[in-house]
Amino acid sequence: MYWAFLNKLWLVFTLLFVSSLSYAALYDVRGLKVDAIAQLEDDEEAPFDILASNKRHKCGGKSSNRFRVYSEFNIVSERRFSMVMNAMTHGYSLSISTHGCEGSALLVERIRVSR
Repeated sequence: MYWAFLNKLWLVFTLLFVSSLSYAALYDVRGLKVDAIAQLEDDEEAPFDILASNKRHKCGGKSSNRFRVYSEFNIVSERRFSMVMNAMTHGYSLSISTHGCEGSALLVERIRVSR
């Protein structure tokens, strides 16, 4: 009986710990200034990376300024890339919502441009 309780307690703590790790990368980033844009893969559905000059995160265990944008459809990818390029060109800031890590990059779910 005592061991069954300890096993259940261990399971609960393990689940809480794992869910807190995945939740850690789910947040909004506001006021992101674009320093550079990079596309490292040459593929139809290749992501592009936003390199920020003023925001950092801890994906991959170290401090990083890389934010990765994936899009399922070409038109969405082109629109997002255009928004980020315009923000960089005109000095606007981005607000993004994230949804996890991929190596040292924080994955971007939504993008908004603001002055």
